[in-house]
Amino acid sequence: MGVGVADYDSDGRPDLFVTNDASYNFLFHNLGNKFEEVAFNAGVALTEDGGFISGMGLDFRDYNNDGFPDIAYVALNNQTFPLLQNTGKGDFQEVTTPSGMREASIKMAGYGAGFYDFDNDGWKDLFVTRGHVESMPVPGAEIDEYNTVFRNPGKSGKWGAMTAEAGLTAVPGGRHRGCAFGDLDGDGRIDVVATALGADAEIWMDRSKGSGHWLDIGLRGIKSNRDGIGASVKVISDSGTQYNHMTTSVGYASSSDGPVHFGLGADKLAKTVEIQWPSGIVQVLKDVAADQLIHVTEPASQSAAKSSLR
Repeated sequence: MGVGVADYDSDGRPDLFVTNDASYNFLFHNLGNKFEEVAFNAGVALTEDGGFISGMGLDFRDYNNDGFPDIAYVALNNQTFPLLQNTGKGDFQEVTTPSGMREASIKMAGYGAGFYDFDNDGWKDLFVTRGHVESMPVPGAEIDEYNTVFRNPGKSGKWGAMTAEAGLTAVPGGRHRGCAFGDLDGDGRIDVVATALGADAEIWMDRSKGSGHWLDIGLRGIKSNRDGIGASVKVISDSGTQYNHMTTSVGYASSSDGPVHFGLGADKLAKTVEIQWPSGIVQVLKDVAADQLIHVTEPASQSAAKSSLR
């Protein structure tokens, strides 16, 4: 139902996480010459309850700023939206209950999901498109649902569901499915396009008040693929270090292009931007001003990348 791509063990090769409907999830570890399915060993084959759920869309991205991609995926009513935290040791720990995500999501049905920093505070939030799988009334369940943003609490606290607070009840609910993300009006805040069955698509413009500073990084590969897919990006500012990577594999029956987005909170400057290209070239930029989109072209070689710093 969903496929996420990220280098979860930092070996320089992108891996694949796949959600399945009422079956085991897959995690395909990239060995270079083949993929090895390791979901059970990595702790992501089943949820914390040990049962099958209807896994739908997902995002495979670092949400806690430790440098290791985590996983969030969504499912149907009474199945929760599992949150899998990368231990940095080649496996994952499910934190759905202690993080507050279980309580917040248990009554919801979700299809699309994406980790993006909607208020630019430096922590990626989770947007979920919602709607029941059935079209006919189901006792005790809503068919048409509102979309929801789960706000990332940062280093402490629990994830909270923001629906009315985020303005997502402004239109009638629906059986939402796909979602795509991007800054549609160039104001540094991530907007969302959502689809629904039998209804018009919805465009949700991010109008978060008190939003922080931001930096968008557009990539152009030379030795790597043209769009820089698979490149990992580290940004260091006064508030700390963040990680993201270039991927289009986000959500459910959808994809989202770059640039790679970072919220910087109160920081007006990124002291360091480090890009690890799929080719292996590491490129470093210094003292990059916030609140802009920068276009970065991959150097032809590692020596060229180093000479550009002089």
